[in-house]
Amino acid sequence: MKKLLFGIAWQVAGFLGAIIILCTAAPHDWDYHGITGIVADVLGLELMIPFLICVGLFIVGGVFCYKGIQEK
Repeated sequence: MKKLLFGIAWQVAGFLGAIIILCTAAPHDWDYHGITGIVADVLGLELMIPFLICVGLFIVGGVFCYKGIQEK
């Protein structure tokens, strides 16, 4: 049960972090070495590493949730 709650907490933190980063980057209009769109906005604001960390948190949380469900 603890792994499940721990995984859910990590998934929520990763999801909210990723959404905040994407919402922060969306209003900007960057052209990053020929790349355009939301990826260029995230790269231009130097938020790619925090975004990848948030995605990683979400994935690790999913693994913990899966292991928590398997223990039941």
